[in-house]
Amino acid sequence: FAADTSHASHVAIGWGDKGFYLATPTWADLQPHTAAKAFFVPSSACLHVMMTRASSLGESAHAVCITHEQYRHLVRYIEASFALGADGEKQWIKGAGYGGYDAFFEAVGSYHGLNTCNAWAGRGMQRAGVRTPWLSLLPQTPHMYLPRPPSVDHTD
Repeated sequence: FAADTSHASHVAIGWGDKGFYLATPTWADLQPHTAAKAFFVPSSACLHVMMTRASSLGESAHAVCITHEQYRHLVRYIEASFALGADGEKQWIKGAGYGGYDAFFEAVGSYHGLNTCNAWAGRGMQRAGVRTPWLSLLPQTPHMYLPRPPSVDHTD
C-alpha cells in the first residue's frame, strides 16, 4: 500500500464489478449507466482490499465469532477469488485505488445481477459455516441471520 497502514486493525475485502468499482470511488460518483451495465451485463470482477479500523467500517458492519477452522475456510475462499497471472501471483490493478490505504486486484468470476458482491460475501460466509440465506443478492442479506448488535440508547 502506498500509505502507512500501521494504524489499521482490519482488512476489508470486497468483490464486485470491475467497471463499477473503478469508476465509483464514492456514491456521489455513481452514474446510472455504470450501475445498469454492472447489473445487466455480465462483466469482469475485481477485489478491493482496504486496510482500515473497526471504527471506520460503519453501522452496517456486523461482527461474528468463528472458529479457527471456519476462519481457514473463509481465507481459502477469499484466496481462491484472486485471479492469478501466468507467474502464479495475484494480479494487482496498477494505479487503481481510492487512496494509499487500498488496492484493487483482478478477480475470478463474472459479476451480474444474480452474482453480486453480496452473493460473493454470502457464499464466503457459508463456506465458513456461518448461516446465511441461500441467495444473498441484496445488501443486508448476507448477515440476515446474524445476531443483532445491541441497540444503543442515545437518550441520555
